[in-house]
Amino acid sequence: MRPTFRSQQGFSLIELLMAAVIVSMLAAIAIPSLLGSKEAAESTAAMAALRAMHTNQIIHRTTQGRFARLSELNNFSGNIFGSVNGTTLSQKGWTYLMSPTPTNVSLRSQYQIFAYKIKQGRVVSAYSVAQDGTIISIVTTGTGPLPVPTPTVPGNPAP
Repeated sequence: MRPTFRSQQGFSLIELLMAAVIVSMLAAIAIPSLLGSKEAAESTAAMAALRAMHTNQIIHRTTQGRFARLSELNNFSGNIFGSVNGTTLSQKGWTYLMSPTPTNVSLRSQYQIFAYKIKQGRVVSAYSVAQDGTIISIVTTGTGPLPVPTPTVPGNPAP
């Protein structure tokens, strides 16, 4: 006499566990890749902002006879570059600053704008643009992210 088999209903526990393992492996591969894509897009947006700042600097110099400070540049451009915080601009997690501190004399011939992003108290990405329009990626080799610089006040020693 032959044993009778019932028709199978649903999935076995082994099949469900295998499906969960496969989905977990795909997620472990995909999530870091997606996060890297997000960071690359943010860096591209910062470089595009630097390129637009350079274009507006050229226009400002043509009309005003000198390059603009960041606050002047933001005003001149209709406040498209973010919010002004003292001598810096902030937009979407990026901080833009001019260095060295510009003077009316130096702005007749040159400027340099830095863009940097801070995560967990460290600079994780930085770019610069100068009057020639070249955008430079500032990268540290082998040392990891740069520490955030501490501003010093004249007359007070650095901590």
